[in-house]
Amino acid sequence: MATVNNSAFSFRVPESIKNQAFDVIAQYGLTPSQVMNMFLNEIAHTKTIPVNLDYHQPNARTLRAIEEIESGQGQTITLSDDENLVDVLNRLCK
Repeated sequence: MATVNNSAFSFRVPESIKNQAFDVIAQYGLTPSQVMNMFLNEIAHTKTIPVNLDYHQPNARTLRAIEEIESGQGQTITLSDDENLVDVLNRLCK
């Protein structure tokens, strides 16, 4: 059987956040150590951070589209029952 070399680490977090998070973790019947292991395993396996880092900040193109719609310059599309939205959008983008 392979030996697992465990490593310890520590980090700083505001106490109020820690307490809130630990309460949620406990509600799942888990320990903070188990959750950190799950989190780090997910990062290692997927090569991504499993947290939404965008915070719903629209990019420049989306902001321009929002401004266009709000100013009344946007285009309205009405589809018939047999039209496919993706096909119509592809035609408009050409």
